[in-house]
Amino acid sequence: MLPLRTDRLLLYPCRLPLLTEIYLQNPHAAVSLQAVIPPEWPQPELKEQLPHFIEQLQHDPGSFPWMLWIIVSQADNTVLGDIGFKGRPDPEGMVEIGYALLPAYRRQGFMQEAATALINWAFGQPHVEKVVAECHVTNIASMRVLQKLGMRETGRSPEMIYWQILNNV
Repeated sequence: MLPLRTDRLLLYPCRLPLLTEIYLQNPHAAVSLQAVIPPEWPQPELKEQLPHFIEQLQHDPGSFPWMLWIIVSQADNTVLGDIGFKGRPDPEGMVEIGYALLPAYRRQGFMQEAATALINWAFGQPHVEKVVAECHVTNIASMRVLQKLGMRETGRSPEMIYWQILNNV
């Protein structure tokens, strides 16, 4: 079952040891993933989130795999970016997805492919009824990904647009 496999990608969910290796920039992370990790990954936003993910998995091991997943190209075993959820499904069956690709891999359909696979996986899990997302009002690329995923806009603030897709099973 894991990793998730698409036509071009492998999506690896991160357990605590791998998250720790990534956070510490331990070269063994590449061995664990069996992939090349570009020097610009993880990007700054993910670097800030890693301590939270580590703490969350330490206190709640059951939150795996509802956190970080790593996107790896099948063609050359290179990390392209990351995707994941902001925790387990809530009592109403909602999870929030987030993602980031390294600049060199944008505008090639990789994120739509990865997000489709992860959303399909989530909807195959018990009690997941809805996947939500948010993006900055200026992030046109992310808006296009969310639209292509079949998400619909549910609201706006001055800075953010909010999206959702329902499990139609």
